[in-house]
Amino acid sequence: MRNMKKGTIGRLTGYLKGGKKMLAVSVIVAVISSCLSILIPYLAGKAVDCVTGGEGRVDLKGVTIYLLIMTGFIIISSVFQYILQRINNSLSYNMTLRIRNDSYGKIRKLPVSFLDRASAGNIQSMIISDIETIGDGVLLFLNQFASGVTALVLTLGVMLFINYRIALLVVVFTPLSFIVSYFIASRSFRSFRKQSEIRAKQTSLISEEAGNFTTIHAFNTESVTAALFDETNESYRKASGKATFLSSITNPSTRFINALIYAGVAFISADSVMSGVLTVGAMTSLLMYSNQFMKPFNDLSAVYTELSDAFACMTRVFAFLDEKELGEDLSGEAAMKLPWDRDGDFTIEFRNVSFSYVEGKKVLDDVSFKVESGCSCAIVGPTGCGKTTLINLLLRFYEPDSGSILVNGIDIKDIPRNVLRSYLGVVSQDTWFRNGSIMSNIKYGRPSMTDEEAKDKAVLSGADRFIRKLPSKYMEKISSSRDDISEGQRQLLSITRAMASDPCILILDEATSSVDILTEVRIQKAVKDLLAGRTGIIIAHRLSTIIDADKIVVIENGRVSETGPHKELIEHDGFYRKLYSSYIGG
Repeated sequence: MRNMKKGTIGRLTGYLKGGKKMLAVSVIVAVISSCLSILIPYLAGKAVDCVTGGEGRVDLKGVTIYLLIMTGFIIISSVFQYILQRINNSLSYNMTLRIRNDSYGKIRKLPVSFLDRASAGNIQSMIISDIETIGDGVLLFLNQFASGVTALVLTLGVMLFINYRIALLVVVFTPLSFIVSYFIASRSFRSFRKQSEIRAKQTSLISEEAGNFTTIHAFNTESVTAALFDETNESYRKASGKATFLSSITNPSTRFINALIYAGVAFISADSVMSGVLTVGAMTSLLMYSNQFMKPFNDLSAVYTELSDAFACMTRVFAFLDEKELGEDLSGEAAMKLPWDRDGDFTIEFRNVSFSYVEGKKVLDDVSFKVESGCSCAIVGPTGCGKTTLINLLLRFYEPDSGSILVNGIDIKDIPRNVLRSYLGVVSQDTWFRNGSIMSNIKYGRPSMTDEEAKDKAVLSGADRFIRKLPSKYMEKISSSRDDISEGQRQLLSITRAMASDPCILILDEATSSVDILTEVRIQKAVKDLLAGRTGIIIAHRLSTIIDADKIVVIENGRVSETGPHKELIEHDGFYRKLYSSYIGG
């Protein structure tokens, strides 16, 4: 199969790591077990000769001895097969464990730009289903390859010893079964790869509908969603059916060829017995060996077919692992010199920053402004002007195309992401919570804080009021998909979580967009207390949230059009004044 590159196989075996000794033991055990199995047909033939030795005499002692030896070999071979299964299971599962860990860890190393484009369901399907398929293929290979090759070599040797003419006949025609399986498997690979891709799309659709079913029902688009899934499901049925058909005809095709070869051996060896060249026992052994010699070809063809599916999945997994990662951060001594005193001053400066998500289409164009230490800066502007993009750049989710962002006079490119973010507290308009208790979610960014400290933050934000009404209060289980907690309550929890992390710089991105007026008033008071002495950046459509800010930066068409406090901007006949007039007029 052309797609089975040596580099891919070498890369896969690299995941054995500490299991190379176990692999060697596996090969040795497989060879020993196979050797014992190979001797059984030879001993069976000898036992038959003891029965058909001529003159009507039966050598019962000889038959008994051969049967006892065969029984012993069968028992020992079975024990070795059990050991082989245990070793191979361990090798396969440890290998898939490492691949899955690398794949999951890769997500944390990828730039946000990749994750914005990629489907969550696609990644989920790859990490769970595709890697499981790889493990199944590797396990089958380990179970069959070494024993199969050993059986082929030893069986051929014994057959040559018994009768080289019949052995050569088997050798000449048996590889036809492998050629047939290769021909079929090379074509099934493409079908398995297409099946894997559609399965990922299918998983993505299911995940999307399960996570957004309220929106789907609200817009009455159930039939549209169902039709889209039916279309994908039908594509999966066709691809899967084709792949399964191609893989399923491999074994019958090879068995048909093997049956013809077996019949030929039976005919020739029977003629040899009649002419006195072979004994009945030798013929029995040859028939058993011819069948046994062909069995590894059947087994290896099954392995080849299974590996087609595994390699199709491997192609996707390794392509994902090869995706370009985030740039290297400073580490070691260089990183240790960067952290500041958390009680110190923090200034933020955007200096001639330009950025575009798509090349040639600037979202930000030469943006410059400074937020002094301990001051709050509100960023306003029409939807799509680049407000949230500024936050994404400050958090280093993206890097500016040009210009620089400075914190305390240091370009954030020279600050490790984890160090930079340890000083930032973010409350975004999109709330997310891990599956766990409310208490664990409040302490998410600062696990070392006590429960009492966490409760104090909840009281400060106003979240304590609704938390105490829940059945289990702070131990109540919560997740992003729970529907009996309103969006406003989620934002209160999100604000509480940011407060609990005790940030030096606070970022509020539409933090009060989903709360009622009374809740907004409570949040504004809590935020005002939280911002006291801290540097803060506030993005909001509600001007009531930002009029108390020390500085307001107005963004229009990706550029800074105005800066200054609320009163000063109102006196100018600019965009902010029109925005404010529209707000109070409405």
